[in-house]
Amino acid sequence: MNIDQEKLAGIKAKIEQIRDEVALKAHLGKAETTDELKKLDKKWQNFKSQLKPFTDELEETADNAGSALGMAAEELKAGYERIRKLL
Repeated sequence: MNIDQEKLAGIKAKIEQIRDEVALKAHLGKAETTDELKKLDKKWQNFKSQLKPFTDELEETADNAGSALGMAAEELKAGYERIRKLL
């Protein structure tokens, strides 16, 4: 395959452009993922703090607390799955 200097320079420029775009998206994605993870970790700590009393008082408040805790668990799961897909 015969490639002249001009064509090679064009290929190099295109690769550099793609590389720069990918690097920027990776950087922005990392920042976005880090922010999302911090938010989820706060919710995770809250979830864990609610889980212990819930299991201790399971028979007395199972219906109301169970629904709220289930919703919190689903929200956390969905958030962590979003982050996993980003990585």
